[in-house]
Amino acid sequence: MQEEISKIDIISEDDMSEFERREGLKSRLMEEEARRRGYEVKRLTFNTTLISIQGIDVLFKDMNGPLSSAALNTVVDDKHVTRTLLKAAGLTVPQSTYLPISEQEEIVSFAESIGYPVVLKPNGLARGQGVFMNLSNIVELKEAISKLEKIVDDKQASVHVEKHFMGEDFRYVVVDGKVIATSQRARANVVGDGSHTVLELIESKNKERLKDRDLKNFLIPTDIEKLTRLSREGRSLDTVPERDEKVILRDESNISSGGEGIDFTETVHPEFEKLALRAVKAIPGLNYAGVDMILEDITEAPTPENHVVTEVEFSPGPVSMFPWRGEVRDMPGPILDFYERNLDRLRLDQ
Repeated sequence: MQEEISKIDIISEDDMSEFERREGLKSRLMEEEARRRGYEVKRLTFNTTLISIQGIDVLFKDMNGPLSSAALNTVVDDKHVTRTLLKAAGLTVPQSTYLPISEQEEIVSFAESIGYPVVLKPNGLARGQGVFMNLSNIVELKEAISKLEKIVDDKQASVHVEKHFMGEDFRYVVVDGKVIATSQRARANVVGDGSHTVLELIESKNKERLKDRDLKNFLIPTDIEKLTRLSREGRSLDTVPERDEKVILRDESNISSGGEGIDFTETVHPEFEKLALRAVKAIPGLNYAGVDMILEDITEAPTPENHVVTEVEFSPGPVSMFPWRGEVRDMPGPILDFYERNLDRLRLDQ
C-alpha cells in the first residue's frame, strides 16, 4: 500500500471537469496540507483521499474523516432533526414547522400564524438550493411552493417554513471544541461608481472573482430573475447606482449564490463563539462542523432577540480560506491537527 501511495501525484485542476474542480476543492486543500506535512496521499476520487498520518491510513471525503461519521452526516443534513437538537440544547432557533410540500394550505396557515416575511426551504439540499427567503405575502409564498415542488420533484417531500429573521449571515467553523474562523457570508452585491450600470458592475466584479480559487466557481448571476432583491427594490440591470452606494442583489447569502466571505474572527463577541460551540456539542459525536447564525451585530453580546442559530453544516465550505475581505483562516490544518491528537482512537479501528 505504501508503495502505491508514494507513486500518486497531486491531480492537476486543469485535468478535472468543472464539476470536479468545484466540488473537489475541499479535498484538494486537505491533500495539499497533508503533503506539506510530509504525509503520503493516495487520491481515490475527485473528493476522496487516503492520507497516511504517521503510518495510519485515514480515509477522507472532502475534509471529513473517520472521526466525523456518515451517520452524523445524515443527521446534520436533516434540517428538521438538527433544529430539534439545537432547540433541546436551549439555543435560539427560528420559529418553524416541518410539513409535506403537498400540504399547501397548512404551510400558508402556519406562515400567517407567525407573520410574514417567511422562509421556505427543502430539508436536505445544500448551498441554498431551493431556498426562498423574505417571502412577504401569500402570493409570494404560493409561488415559492410551486417552484420548490419542481426542484424537489416529490410531492411527499417535507419542507421547512420559518420566520424570516432580519440580520446578517455568519458562519463559525468549529474544530475540536474551538472556533477557528468566523466569517460573514455577505449577500451578492455591487458598489456603485456613479457611471456604470448594475450589469457592468457585476461583470467587473466577476472578473475579480475569476482570480479566486473558490469564488471563480460561483459567479454573480446576470439573470434578472435570480436577482430577486434587486427587482424587489425596483431596480434593474440598467440602473446606475450612485458613487459608493452598495446595492444588494439577492436575498440568499451563500457563496454559491454569488455571496462573499468577510473575516470577523478577531471581532466576534466571545459569547457568540460559545453559542457556536454549544451548537456543535448539541449533536453527540460531532467533532468539527460549521455553525450558521443570523444576527444583528456580531460585536454585541447575544440575547434571545438579536440572533437565531439556523443550521449546523457537516462539511462546511472553505469560505474562511478565500475571504473577499480580511485575513485567511486555515481549515485543513486544524482538522489534521485534530486527527494527529487522536491517533490512538484511530489505531483502535485498524
